[in-house]
Amino acid sequence: MKTIKSNIHQHVPDKPDSTKHYLFYLHGLIVEEAGIRPKSEEHGYYEYELILEELARAGFIVISEVREKGTQIKPYAEKMSSQIKTLLANKISPANITIVGASKGGIISAYVSYMLREKEINFVFLAGLFEKCLVDESLKLYGNVLSIHDRSDKLSMTPALYFQRSEGQGKFKEIILSLDVGHGLIYRPYKEWIDPMMEWLKVKR
Repeated sequence: MKTIKSNIHQHVPDKPDSTKHYLFYLHGLIVEEAGIRPKSEEHGYYEYELILEELARAGFIVISEVREKGTQIKPYAEKMSSQIKTLLANKISPANITIVGASKGGIISAYVSYMLREKEINFVFLAGLFEKCLVDESLKLYGNVLSIHDRSDKLSMTPALYFQRSEGQGKFKEIILSLDVGHGLIYRPYKEWIDPMMEWLKVKR
């Protein structure tokens, strides 16, 4: 467990190791509003720390922090883009950088993708490509893009519409799960999203 937790950071390490794969995890809104292990009446506890540990267990250097309440999407996306640029400046291959965004974290990740315009960085959206965000006509995706959501999610997810409007993508894929947990998919490290994500990233576990 010590080794796993030592691979979880709030910010990019001072001396990034170019042989490692870095994963930024951006959590959903409820963590921002109610703390590190919030409880939803509908979905139960959001197991933020367990998610980070599972991602670290897969071999990633995980970078994640609990955002302040009321965090603005675009300024935070600029902050994340700056951290990723630090990795790139330290000779980390863009192919070894993954951004996983859950719900509001997915909206932020979409703007990070647009700001960086790096075709080889990996983006994983967990119930994060909302139809409502398409009103911003400038919002286009770049990089390798995987979208995962549950078929019973009550919020409107439209990954295909993002794919259609985005010309700067590498590989892209949409996975619709049938767990019937709705938006609760993002609350736990379900193997049903972890495993296909690892396969898509070609990570050996």
